[in-house]
Amino acid sequence: MELRFGGEVIWWRGPAPYHFVALPDPEAARLRVVASRVTYGWGCVPATVTLGGTTFTTSIFPRDGGFMVPLKVAARRAEGVELGDDVRLLVVVGDPDDVPQDVPDDRAATAPRPPGTVRHDPADDDDYFDPAAGR
Repeated sequence: MELRFGGEVIWWRGPAPYHFVALPDPEAARLRVVASRVTYGWGCVPATVTLGGTTFTTSIFPRDGGFMVPLKVAARRAEGVELGDDVRLLVVVGDPDDVPQDVPDDRAATAPRPPGTVRHDPADDDDYFDPAAGR
């Protein structure tokens, strides 16, 4: 699923401070349809995001009935994006039904996924904050 939209860069001080762009209502409604099938937990949805000429992996966070797309520090720096800027994003979320057909159902969860399907570990992010680690 591809979502193309624009929005203002905002700051939210949650468990970790991040810069986000809110997913507009029409795109949030489209994501909501597949979110429960692609989430890795807590409603977070792995995605690939393109900001200008920079592409990165991240996780879209549910918030107040909508979704927030975090912008990595490295991507913002590379594109010269600051708080309050209006930006255009391309967000790609893997298709939950895109499991290889030749894999038995009991192995589908661990089967290699098709290109474009993202498995994301937030700990791989350069601006990841682990509250349990206290850093």
